[in-house]
Amino acid sequence: MYTQTDGMQGIQPFRSCTFHLFFHRLFLALACSGTVLACEARAEDGPEIQALQEVRVTAPRELPEGSAETGYRNSTGQFGPLGNAPLQEMPYSLNVISRELFENNHAHTVSDALKTNPTVSTLMESAGYSSMSRIMVRGFTAADQSDLRDGLVDRSFTVVPLENVERIEVLNGFSGFLHGFSALGGSVNYVSKQPTAAPYFALSAGQYKGGIHYLHGDAGGSISTDSRWGYRVNLYHEDGGAYIEDSRQKRSLLSGVLTFRLTPDTRFFVDIWHQEFEMKGLQSYINVNPGAGIPVPDADHFDAATQYGQDWTYNKGNKTLAGLGMESRLNDTFRFRAAYRHGTMWRDYLYVGANLADNDGTYSEQATGSTRQHEKTRSAYALFDADFNTGPVGHKLTLGYNGTMFSYTRGDDVKAALGFSHVNHPIEFTNPHFTIGPTNYWTRSYHDNWLIGDRLQFNEKWAALVGFNWASLRQRSHGAGTALSIRNDTQRKLTPSYALMFKPMPALTAYVSYMEGLATGGAAPDSARNAGETLAPAVSRQYELGVKTTLENMDLNAALFRIDKINEYIDPADNTYKQDGRQVHQGLEFTASGKLTPQLTAIGGFTVFDAKIEKARNNIAIEGKTPVNVPERQARLYLEYALSSIPGLFFSGGANYFGKRFVDNMNNDSLEEAAIFDVGARYLARVTGQDITFNLNVSNLFDKAYWSYYRSGDGLFLGAPCVISFSARAEW
Repeated sequence: MYTQTDGMQGIQPFRSCTFHLFFHRLFLALACSGTVLACEARAEDGPEIQALQEVRVTAPRELPEGSAETGYRNSTGQFGPLGNAPLQEMPYSLNVISRELFENNHAHTVSDALKTNPTVSTLMESAGYSSMSRIMVRGFTAADQSDLRDGLVDRSFTVVPLENVERIEVLNGFSGFLHGFSALGGSVNYVSKQPTAAPYFALSAGQYKGGIHYLHGDAGGSISTDSRWGYRVNLYHEDGGAYIEDSRQKRSLLSGVLTFRLTPDTRFFVDIWHQEFEMKGLQSYINVNPGAGIPVPDADHFDAATQYGQDWTYNKGNKTLAGLGMESRLNDTFRFRAAYRHGTMWRDYLYVGANLADNDGTYSEQATGSTRQHEKTRSAYALFDADFNTGPVGHKLTLGYNGTMFSYTRGDDVKAALGFSHVNHPIEFTNPHFTIGPTNYWTRSYHDNWLIGDRLQFNEKWAALVGFNWASLRQRSHGAGTALSIRNDTQRKLTPSYALMFKPMPALTAYVSYMEGLATGGAAPDSARNAGETLAPAVSRQYELGVKTTLENMDLNAALFRIDKINEYIDPADNTYKQDGRQVHQGLEFTASGKLTPQLTAIGGFTVFDAKIEKARNNIAIEGKTPVNVPERQARLYLEYALSSIPGLFFSGGANYFGKRFVDNMNNDSLEEAAIFDVGARYLARVTGQDITFNLNVSNLFDKAYWSYYRSGDGLFLGAPCVISFSARAEW
């Protein structure tokens, strides 16, 4: 059907796995300078003098959560308004990825950082025209209003910076009681780096994605002699070409946190970060049409390093986020927490989409230009916590408010057909230089949540969680073209959450829970007749049965879940995006993390899905079908081994498997299952009294061609080829 071509197209994947000369010199310079300084230090020591050494007996050092020494284990997490709590004591599935873990895996995007999480699948990659990294949890989107920064909603449609993030927390399933209206798949919370108790400075440099070079500085400590003032600053810049030919990416980040401790029990904080992003030569989506006899092609006939679009495509974005807050323990019973954050951003893009015209590799190209889109987000919470007893029952009560205001403006996309091309011989078309139209679509929504939740401890074995959230959504949309009509939606609902926990032994917790969730209606994709229209909000329900335990140095978690929500899809009868029937997802999740042996770390698990459409009335043909892009099963495994014969040397390997995923509502065609393998090595050296870590990672070791995901309305997205990433990091 397709044929392979010679020339530069075949050389590109090899080029993406080649070291850059600059970084050869960087590593060599660091190594040589360390050797010279060490030799000079020994020369100045003079004659060796033996002396009796002072003997000190110290307690074992407490290892920080999420560190490599613990097997990247985390014992606590942030549960929305309930705050930080032990993972074993909460009836939720919360997976935490620490900074050390995603840094050691050389992750610079959200999807890469979450590669060790077996409950997550990719929905969007940052290399696409949107520049967003979206994920799916339990077969549903976990993005947009469910993206959080330190527990505050942080909606964004640009690359999420990880350089100022201490850990990533993924809450699986509903969070209606915690956040009101939210995505049903779950929520993603990015916890910011905080000031350090001791002076800290780190400098790292490296390369990723085949040719993007970066430099990152991270500093923290105290700026007052009494340690009441603390700071954390992160500076980052990257520039270079990615693995796709004629592509280029540039990003800069400035981030700062300032804290002030008024009293030992009262702390104030201010944070701000600003990011600028630009990407050229965007990767194109490949659209198929199974209903018209054009199914998903074999990914082996495509080259992930080839530019199937045009090198003049681009995506630009700019974002600023600033916040302030405080927390205070008023007395032994009461605590008060409050915070506010304001975010502004814009983006615009010009991209090319590819539509397969036959089964021989011919495709048409269409250019799409966007009016600059603006977004503003304001989030806040004010919460009281009370810790008290009523007779034999202990209470951890939380009550208060959290809310978000979100506004968004855009205009009609401008489109132009460029012509036909072929996967073996992509054609370079001339930039149409669109005249972009004005902004003509505005939407604003207000999310208000008044909640009360109580964690009740009956005795050492039995506990419960009861919570209620009075959630209110007010949404107004106005425009023409992109939005077909004016919409004014208001919905209010009391969403309950009930859970019962049983702990037969200290290291084992079993729980059963029920929760209702509210989700805003989906937005009709550009390919629908009602493109841009937002559907009405809807109530959904979740049931979950879970077990959490610790065996030796391994944390094990399992959960059975059932989610029932309204179904949304493009009806082929009239090409309209609508709501019809129920979408029911059932499944089993299993995760494991920790130390199998003192030298061997293991992280991974699996998810098995049974997702179906039920009670469809407008289109009974979709009854019993599996929703688009939901994998039948998926699994992850990450292993890290410390070589005892060479202290400081670690080897790692990872496997990422995802099962079949359908690309159409009728289940006529699907993405085939795929397994991707990664390897890596890390060496921690001590040079003249400071730690230097050298890191090498090879992703997609066997250069497997595969479809990373399918996005309705856009098409197929090719996974990255074999790519080598490397870095050097020094800490003082």
